[in-house]
Amino acid sequence: MNKPTVFTAAALLLIASSFAGSTFAADSKTAAPAATAPAAATAPAPEISKEQAVEMALKAHPGTVTKAYEDTKKGKKTWEVKINGNDGKKWEVHYEIKSGALVSEEGK
Repeated sequence: MNKPTVFTAAALLLIASSFAGSTFAADSKTAAPAATAPAAATAPAPEISKEQAVEMALKAHPGTVTKAYEDTKKGKKTWEVKINGNDGKKWEVHYEIKSGALVSEEGK
């Protein structure tokens, strides 16, 4: 390519990009903003510790913890907490490790 052709191509590119930028700016004023996912939805929930599971279980069913260990319930990895409840029942409570959600509780 000779110099005038390179200069002309560069000038056309500059003009085209300036029009594209103004068109984009005009469109962005009328267009709805793009939906962005909340940070909480994209980031995985923090896992709960055994101590947190015990604390939640005792809050729900006061008593004495006899065992707390990792288990699987309803296809989910859980903390199983066994409690001799102050209400006279023996409680078995399962919290999902990934989210802390209650998976099951049973009092006998």
